Amino acid sequence: MRYTIILIFIFLITACTPTNTTSKKDNVTTIDRYLIDDYITKWENNKAYTLAVLEAMPEKYYDFQPTDKVKSFKEQAAHIVEAFNFQMEFLGYPNLAKVDKTSKATVIQSYTDIFEVIIAHIKTLNPRDLQEEIEPFYGISTKSRMLNLMDNHLAHHRGQLTVYLRLKGVKPPKYVGW
Repeated sequence: MRYTIILIFIFLITACTPTNTTSKKDNVTTIDRYLIDDYITKWENNKAYTLAVLEAMPEKYYDFQPTDKVKSFKEQAAHIVEAFNFQMEFLGYPNLAKVDKTSKATVIQSYTDIFEVIIAHIKTLNPRDLQEEIEPFYGISTKSRMLNLMDNHLAHHRGQLTVYLRLKGVKPPKYVGW
């Protein structure tokens, strides 16, 4: 009986332990692959939530500026895309289209376009590519760190945009995260 219990215990441990199998396609372990899958999920959710925030603000308030010392809603939104364009240069995407601040629709289209570039780029990555060193404006870094910087910068300024919504009496959309 004791040996049966030990065998069952060993079987359960073996069955519940993730394997470190290797995909023949890209020579990456399945355990490593989750990193890219997580980035894809995060950026698809970033896109959905950010577009919902931009859609929520009525166009008549896109030039709303809470005080003369801060950017308007439209300028704040444009700043995020401009930063993405700058940051994507370090990931190999120079000369991306400038943000079009003509109208609400063009700002939203600028976001749609840059998110598609970011997500498409992430889908091309091998998890080991995330460790690749790059040299952005702040010194030696990695592609992973740049993607995290971009995410953090987006969250910071998107949070400001949700405050602008509330100041105009607009209920922000439900948060979409991971």
